[in-house]
Amino acid sequence: MSAPGPTRPDAPAGPPRWLLVLLAAGISLILAALLLIALDAAGVESIDQVGFFGVVVVAALAGGWLTRLLAPRLPSVRRPPRS
Repeated sequence: MSAPGPTRPDAPAGPPRWLLVLLAAGISLILAALLLIALDAAGVESIDQVGFFGVVVVAALAGGWLTRLLAPRLPSVRRPPRS
């Protein structure tokens, strides 16, 4: 009698991780664009590399935070079992 092979743990509930990463990237991109538009509306003519890096970091952190808030509310994706 052979020992049973390794079992695959149950898939976590909720959307797949790659979908959450894409959602966070998209939200971050939108937030970065909105921040740059807000700076332009405030009369800022140009920003240096450090300022642009700051905008990107703030947008990435805010996008990740929003994704963590939205993830539990998203429907789970179920795939049919493999044969």
